[in-house]
Amino acid sequence: MAGKVLSISLGSEIVKVCEVALAGKRKVQVYNAIDLIIPEGLCEDGVILDVEALANAIKQGLSGEGFSARKIVFTITSKRIANKEAIIPFCKENRIKDIVQVNASDYFPITNLENYTFNHSIIEIVQNDNVKNYRLSVTATPNELIEQYYELARAMGMSVEAIDYSGNSILQLLKLQTAGEGIDAVLQVGSENTVVNIMNGATMVMQRSVPYGRLSIADAVKTARNVSDEEADAALIEEDLSDLANTYPDVADAVRSLLSSVGRILEFYRARNTEHPIERVFMIGDVNSVNGLPELINDEMDYDVEVVEHLRGVEIKNHNVLSDEIVANYLANIGAIIDPIDINISAEGKKGEKAKSEGLPWWILIFAGVVAVAMCGGILFVYFNNKADNDNLRAQIMAIEDVGDLKSRYEMAQSDLATLENWYDTTKGANESLARFVEDLEKVQPSAVGITKFSSNSGEVTIIGKSYGKPAVAQFIKELKKLPYIENVKTEYINESITDYSADDAFQMTLTLKYDDPKKGSESDTAAAPDEETAETSDIEPVEVEEAPQPEDYDTVEDDTSDSEEVSEPAEGGVE
Repeated sequence: MAGKVLSISLGSEIVKVCEVALAGKRKVQVYNAIDLIIPEGLCEDGVILDVEALANAIKQGLSGEGFSARKIVFTITSKRIANKEAIIPFCKENRIKDIVQVNASDYFPITNLENYTFNHSIIEIVQNDNVKNYRLSVTATPNELIEQYYELARAMGMSVEAIDYSGNSILQLLKLQTAGEGIDAVLQVGSENTVVNIMNGATMVMQRSVPYGRLSIADAVKTARNVSDEEADAALIEEDLSDLANTYPDVADAVRSLLSSVGRILEFYRARNTEHPIERVFMIGDVNSVNGLPELINDEMDYDVEVVEHLRGVEIKNHNVLSDEIVANYLANIGAIIDPIDINISAEGKKGEKAKSEGLPWWILIFAGVVAVAMCGGILFVYFNNKADNDNLRAQIMAIEDVGDLKSRYEMAQSDLATLENWYDTTKGANESLARFVEDLEKVQPSAVGITKFSSNSGEVTIIGKSYGKPAVAQFIKELKKLPYIENVKTEYINESITDYSADDAFQMTLTLKYDDPKKGSESDTAAAPDEETAETSDIEPVEVEEAPQPEDYDTVEDDTSDSEEVSEPAEGGVE
């Protein structure tokens, strides 16, 4: 793209015009820039509603402002342009367009493919298991939308150099800003919207747009104070946004909508990419015209937000008029000339040829006239039929224009669900199995075993009790190990005492409870029933209750050192 061009971005209220030139592959020279306020009803969502009126408004706005370029690069922001990522096998780059065209019906739910132009840009080359593929960004643009921009250029007396999609324009400029390693989130604050870009070095990972920008906050100030647009803009520059939000509920609602929308997008990425977390957050674009916005976003985010004050790869050629702050408001305009996807309708050349009528017989001329009239009638018939079909299809397209909003709401709902599931996982603990363990304990505890103390700490259970001999303790351990949610059953010690030829043993054992997920149901329902000799149960007191009552058949034995033997310390390690 040689020489200076006008890079134009159309909004519903503002037309951004930037005079730029490409100097090499990684450098853009900016000569002039201006925001043109246009009357309402000329453009809406990138669709030109009145070509002649809009062309006159732009020409009048540029008159006397020092713009000299006669070629235009348009960058379009519109919900009517469908965008989707696609993976295709690695091939020669000149074959990619044909592959995209053949598979267009798989990428987009469009029936009348002939009314759309499909373009692509290469995001990256991915390789999995020694297989290389292209990761593409594919766009579907209505032909009638493209024709509107060509008509606008003709009405302005200029020619179209290229037409780009704003998402690709921003991506090309961001590649120059975040060429390092790691995951960066770049918040591009614009007049009418804010774009959240997740970048892995120079590779775009995710791009989402929210319909809140500087104008939504300015409109809230205008409504709250009942002032003009100019006074509202001045208030945003001179007064702190946090003070305005604390004073006026309308401003607080506008700021909250912007912050919550951006926060949900960042949380959506974080929930699905835990292995690749966001490391840095940058703000770029129309930031300085809203005093205190960077600080307010920084306070609301979990990251330190850094404002990009100077654009890499961008050279200002007219410092008398332009500055870094002004140029930062024209990101899409600047990026549009770096590597546009060049949206264009391929038209076949038509050659006209005059028929030679001199010397032809009169009857041939009459016959030709009759045939021409018949053909015109047939063409008109086909035209009106096709026009009716076209109007019907346009109505169908208008009916599904909100599909982008539905997709965004669906993705936000998925993000909220993932957040709730993460919160729920943090509440899981082994002590949730304690109630089930107490119930099963009544089934597996032998009648010859009595529990005097029972405690649990985060799933680590300690049991102190007495038994008639070691076999009862061994049977108790055997039954405990059968429970599916118990592990690491250990006997810390057994102090054996014999009185009147009867064993009176004191013991302590520990075990670990595993988390019992209630979603999987109770596994104890299928567990085998305890042996018949362990069917009797002991009285169990609540957790941390000491000196529980002994079983009915348990006789307390007084200490008689002459008739009893006592093992005071068990072998190290206990019995497992």
